[in-house]
Amino acid sequence: MKNVKSLVFSGFVAVTATFVMSGCSALQETFASQMEVPTVEVQSNRAAIGMTIVRENNVMAFKMPISSGAKWPAAISAEMTPEQKKKLEKILEDNPYFATVHYTKLIQRKMLGSGALVKMAGDLGNVAASALDQTISPLTYRAANKLSVLYGDDKKNWPDLLSFDGSLKNFLDFKDGYKLKTDSLKGDVYKTIGEAVSSLAPVNMQKNLISSNSELLDAYSKVASVKSQKGELETKLQTDSAKAQDKVKNPSYVPFTEAQKEGINKEMAVIDQQIKEAESFADEKEKIYFSLLDQAVIALESDINVDDMNYVNLARNVNIVSNEIKDSAIDAYAAFGLATTNILANNSILNFPKELASLAVAKANVPLNMQDKYNDRVAKLVQNAIHLLPNILIGTYYANKQSTLAGKYESFTKIIITAYDKKKEQEKAADKDAKALEQKEVKPETGGDVKTDAEVKPAEQIQVEPAVEEKVELKPSVKAEVKTSTKKSKKSKKVI
Repeated sequence: MKNVKSLVFSGFVAVTATFVMSGCSALQETFASQMEVPTVEVQSNRAAIGMTIVRENNVMAFKMPISSGAKWPAAISAEMTPEQKKKLEKILEDNPYFATVHYTKLIQRKMLGSGALVKMAGDLGNVAASALDQTISPLTYRAANKLSVLYGDDKKNWPDLLSFDGSLKNFLDFKDGYKLKTDSLKGDVYKTIGEAVSSLAPVNMQKNLISSNSELLDAYSKVASVKSQKGELETKLQTDSAKAQDKVKNPSYVPFTEAQKEGINKEMAVIDQQIKEAESFADEKEKIYFSLLDQAVIALESDINVDDMNYVNLARNVNIVSNEIKDSAIDAYAAFGLATTNILANNSILNFPKELASLAVAKANVPLNMQDKYNDRVAKLVQNAIHLLPNILIGTYYANKQSTLAGKYESFTKIIITAYDKKKEQEKAADKDAKALEQKEVKPETGGDVKTDAEVKPAEQIQVEPAVEEKVELKPSVKAEVKTSTKKSKKSKKVI
């Protein structure tokens, strides 16, 4: 049985290594998560990265002005180079978590073990997990790369990508408030990609699209707000359970009574009903907005002004941003799902007191010059743990809606781009046929060969050499005739 487990895990390790080296961030994250120490800290960091991605999407959709000549869409979608990744690694290593985690990881793995899947292989699993465990995850690199484009290369101007809070107001905004790095835009500039999409629609449909889009975003916000309230109540129950079990750490803590727990559960039941109503309302608003977009597509298909390059280039930029938001939202959704799954599978919330104890033991391994960063790391962990579930709930909802909405924008703008590309292909084919017709050789009806211009000289260029006079002896009777003929010729020349 032990050999079977080892064989199964060896295969899993091989697949994991393959995906770690592949280019898909979500798949890399999924397999890499199985190699980690099963802590609340790791999963709260993963949820924080997911929330960072959702907030970056919000920045791209609503905070970055866009036009036909904007350069940032191409920059945000560019592949991360090895040099850029190395640069980001250096920046990230200054973060309190990344700066100190390698001092604590071995002790934590010894005290807390490995994830549920890795435990299948016993000692072999722990060794493999230690070897494959990545300090900086694929999604962290992806999120950091976008921050460098949106906020510049100076990390001091970046929001904290491993921090989130439980405030409901302006949930999608970074709380740090640093200034965005925007283009110097020319021509028609739009504040959001939603406004840009509306401007691409027929003029008589633009007003309804803008109004419907605003109503949809408000409906999304209401759903997220109610979901976060439920998450806060669930956090209370989980925190109470953890503190009640750790009598050593919390000797004076008074746990919730059964009546208090029942009251919280009843409150969550009420909120569940509110969530259903809010989601139903949002779904209706989504159907209305998407229906208007579909009608705009039908109108465009019969009359698209692809001769206006500003129009086409705006559509192309919106398409690039929409595609990036959609793919990033899928990554964020995967991050929230992984965080939730790993927390439940490894009982991370219940083991949180033990996790804090492991950090206390590991502190002795941290150099003195890193102690301040270590203290910041632990303080952030406690804060993030309190708001972990609300962020996962609200982040999952927004990631799903961002992906859906961006996908719709991507399809809308693709109609314009496809029409333009088709027109260019037709023009190219027409030019090719015209050139072929010009170069075609024309043959005379007699079927004879036709000489080229190079072979036939123009008439005026032909030099006619004067005839050479031959001296011929004439008889006397003939001379008279010749003289008469010559005089006639001279008279004819004068007439001409």
